[in-house]
Amino acid sequence: MNYKDLFHRYKKGLLNDEEKRIIEQEIERHEAVEEFLSEAMDEEIYDGWNTSNSEHQEEETNKLKKSVNKRLRKVVITSVLIVVALYIGVFHVLSAIVDRVYYDPTATTQSEEREYQSPDFYYDMQAYVSLNMPGYSSNSFTFQEPKGFGEYEVSYSLRDLFTKKEQRYFVNLSKGKLTYAIDGIFSRENRFGVWEGFERIRYHFPEDTAKNATTVRDEDVQQKNEKTLQYLNELNPLSYISMSIVFEEDLSMEEFYNISQEHHTLDFKWVGVRTVKPGTQWSETQPMHLVGFNPNFNDEPLTSTRPDPEKYPLFYLMDVRDYSGLANKDYPKKIYESYRIHLKSRLEYIRNRKDFVDMFDYNYYKTDFYADALKYIDEQGVKTYGVLVFGTAEDFLESIDDIPYESLYINEVLLTKPNIYYD
Repeated sequence: MNYKDLFHRYKKGLLNDEEKRIIEQEIERHEAVEEFLSEAMDEEIYDGWNTSNSEHQEEETNKLKKSVNKRLRKVVITSVLIVVALYIGVFHVLSAIVDRVYYDPTATTQSEEREYQSPDFYYDMQAYVSLNMPGYSSNSFTFQEPKGFGEYEVSYSLRDLFTKKEQRYFVNLSKGKLTYAIDGIFSRENRFGVWEGFERIRYHFPEDTAKNATTVRDEDVQQKNEKTLQYLNELNPLSYISMSIVFEEDLSMEEFYNISQEHHTLDFKWVGVRTVKPGTQWSETQPMHLVGFNPNFNDEPLTSTRPDPEKYPLFYLMDVRDYSGLANKDYPKKIYESYRIHLKSRLEYIRNRKDFVDMFDYNYYKTDFYADALKYIDEQGVKTYGVLVFGTAEDFLESIDDIPYESLYINEVLLTKPNIYYD
C-alpha cells in the first residue's frame, strides 16, 4: 500500500495503531518543515521590503538635500549679486556722480593728452601761489585721495624761496567746501594776510582827494626809508635780506628787465603787477589788488606735463626757449615779452578755475578780480608797481641808489644766505 492510500484511510479512521502513528509522525515532520519555510520566507520578504524602503528614503533624502542646497546657492548668489550691485551703484556710480558735481582735485582735465597727466589741483596750486603768494612756490607734486561722495584728502607742498625750506600741508575737502586746514596758506590765520611791503597800492589816493593824507603818508614813508637804510648799514654785510621795494612810478616789463640785469647780484623773486588805476581804493567787496609773477625760470619744479599750451602759452617761463611766438625776437625782448604772456596765461588759467578759487580763496569776488585784471592789462599793458627782492646787505647798499624806489620794507633777515656754499 502506498502512502497516498494510507493517508486516505487515516482520514477515514480505518488504520490500526501502528499505521496511525506512522502517518502522524509524517504530519509532524511536514508541519515542522512548513513552519521553517514559512519563517524563512517571511524574513526574506521583510528584509527585502525593509532594504528597498531604506534605499528609497535615502534616495528621496538626497534629492531633497540637493534641491535645498541648489535653492540656497541661488539665494546666496542672488544676495551677493544684489549687495555687489548696491555697492557698485552707491559707492561708485552714485559717488562718481556726486564727485562730478563738486570740485574734484583728482581730475586731469587740464593736462595735455599724454600717458601721464598731472592732476588739475597741481596746476591750480602753481597758478594760485605764483599769482598771490610773493616769495613762495608750489613745489614737488600734490597728493589727492578721494574718499567718495565729493570728499577728498589733499596735500600740497610749499617752498619758502627765502629760507629754502619746504613743508607739506594737508587739507580736507567736502562737497565743494574746505573743511580742514589747520596750517599752511589756507588756514584761517593766513587767509587774510597782506604783504605790508606792497601796501602803497592801497594808500595811493587820487590827486584830487585827501591831499593832506597823501602828504602825511609821503613823510611817513620817507622816515621809514631812512630808518631802513640806517638798519642796512648796521647789518653784517653778509646778512641775507628779503625786501619789498615799491617804485616811484610803474615800470614796464622792459624797464624792469633792464633793472634786474643791471643789478644781477639781487634776486628778484616776485613782480607785483598793476591791475587797477593808482587811485582805486580797497573795499570789503573788492579783493586786494595784489597779483604778480615770479620772473625766475627755476623756482618751480620741472615737469613734463603742461596745461593746454594753446590756451595757456608759457604757463611755465622755462618754455620760452622753445616758444615759437617769440622765435624771431632778440634775447632781451624775448624775455621781457615772455613775462606778459606768462602772467596772462596764469591769470587766464585761474580765472577759468572758478570752483578752485571759490573753495580756497578767502574772497568770493576773486574770480571776478582775475577777469578784471586781465581786462586791465590788455588795455593798459603789464606794468609793475613793486618787487620782492632777496640779497645781502652789501648787495642792497651797492644797488639801492640806482633803483627808482618810493618805499622800502624789510620782510626778514637771515645771518647768511641759506646754503651759501652750494648755490
